[in-house]
Amino acid sequence: MQNSCRQIDIFIVLLLSIPGWLYCLTAYPDYPIVRMICWLLFITGLPALISWLVCFINNKLLTISTYIISIFLFSLNLFLIFHFDSMLSPWILLLCHETNKSESSEFINNYAFDTYSILTYLLTALAIIVIVVVKRKKYSLRNLYPKTTAALMSVWLIVGFIQLLLLGNMFTKKTQYELQLWYQGKAFYAIENTLSNLIYSIYHLSLTTDENNIAINTCIKASKTVAKCIDSDSLDIVVIIGESFSKHHASLYGYGLETTPNMKKEQLQGNLFVFTDAITPYNMTTLAVKNMTSTNSISLGQYWTDYPPFTIIFKQAGFNVAMWDNQKAIGNVSFHDFSISSYLHSKKMTKLAYDVVNEKVYDDDLEFVNYTFQHKINKRHTLTIYHLLGQHLQAKCRYPNNKENTVFTANHINRPDLNTQERQSIAEYDNATRYNDYTISKIFNYYRNRCAAIVYLSDHGEEVYDYRHVIGRTHEPEKNKLSLTYQYQIPLMIWCSDSYKQRYPDILSRIENAVDKPFISDNLPHLLFTLGSINTPYYYPEKDLLNKRYHCGKRIVQNSTDYDTVMNE
Repeated sequence: MQNSCRQIDIFIVLLLSIPGWLYCLTAYPDYPIVRMICWLLFITGLPALISWLVCFINNKLLTISTYIISIFLFSLNLFLIFHFDSMLSPWILLLCHETNKSESSEFINNYAFDTYSILTYLLTALAIIVIVVVKRKKYSLRNLYPKTTAALMSVWLIVGFIQLLLLGNMFTKKTQYELQLWYQGKAFYAIENTLSNLIYSIYHLSLTTDENNIAINTCIKASKTVAKCIDSDSLDIVVIIGESFSKHHASLYGYGLETTPNMKKEQLQGNLFVFTDAITPYNMTTLAVKNMTSTNSISLGQYWTDYPPFTIIFKQAGFNVAMWDNQKAIGNVSFHDFSISSYLHSKKMTKLAYDVVNEKVYDDDLEFVNYTFQHKINKRHTLTIYHLLGQHLQAKCRYPNNKENTVFTANHINRPDLNTQERQSIAEYDNATRYNDYTISKIFNYYRNRCAAIVYLSDHGEEVYDYRHVIGRTHEPEKNKLSLTYQYQIPLMIWCSDSYKQRYPDILSRIENAVDKPFISDNLPHLLFTLGSINTPYYYPEKDLLNKRYHCGKRIVQNSTDYDTVMNE
């Protein structure tokens, strides 16, 4: 026992850690080298602690069981990384749960004996052979380098204990909102080894499934209610959900560089109406989109799972509903991709809410939009939702790397307080904003000769070195004016075709009169019901920006901060 408690079985550590190393190295190629090395060493902490416990207990059955689990997780995660650029995730578990016999058979036929699978089998077999050979020779790292091993063991066990505490803290999170805050803060260091990743995936799936089941039951109830479009003529309503769009980098909102020339042209022609005081309740895509699509109102204390999305209502009213989501979970699935897609694209939701959904996603939004144009819809009334990649990090990946689309460089950014790389990052973000403007103009043109109203808004804003050395979003509990300005203020605009303007002069007048009114994106559905001439019991005129009874109410962000109170201090 004394010898056992002073050992770590290096093979258990390697089996549980190597897939995480491989994933981190391939998923984050631009990560600083020193920080990457520290990260890779840190994620071996929990496997080392487990290995030490196995050696300390020194039970043959426990040791064999640990090896079987470690080899299985090693092989499974290698398979997923090779095929889908992803370790085990809540999304993978959900797909396994929802897969039927036919789909399972198809999966086996496609992947069981392809090149990557054979490589996985060979690496697994090689690992087993090496372990068996070395174990038979009773090789001991402790005996070879006793002092070095003792020091390494001490560090490993301390790190492993810290990692165990971080992972244990996950179980105190009881909502997706709390879990996402934890994920963005501590999970980076806690879940990249295969065992803790498995535990996290199971817990995340359980938590998400509970909320999604409530939401789906709400949708089933809503699908049985009466909704009606009072206009018998053809009508197209389009909702474009942008991503990470800072209005403060849009020339449409006064930014110094010409990042939105097409939108500005539409505004000057009288087709585009730009709203000046719109915000999002969350700076996270997951909850921003769920509350944006749901008919709930946060200011009234209503939770998104208890109110159906507007897509259900439009479909009940006879609209053909198309969901074009370029962030749909396919392949490597992040936290927010899973949280959204497991709800918006579940089999039950797809059947209840949509008539057509995309089966492909593209790295380029324009390619994605052109793909959707190939699907002709002949129904009289249509609702089309676009969820784009927009200016999602990294911005340089959101537009083609050619001369035509690389309009801005670091030299265009007049910020002497920043270094060249930081100014280049701003230029790349501005290029992505300009390319997004061009993509949106293609959608405008597609509907120009139809009776159509298009609403564009972003899920949240983004900091781009605007007042401090931060790019992206932060999650500090106390919000100040500047963080609210750049992360929570969003662009909102309504584009109307000439035909729509002629048919609905009253709505047009209401749009013009509402451009400076305060708005929060969780009230979007009620605005859409007016644009689509829909009668439904889920419509609240007090939450409709275009209704004379409109009352915005308190604009609460991140569940607790009164936006207007902070901004008016």
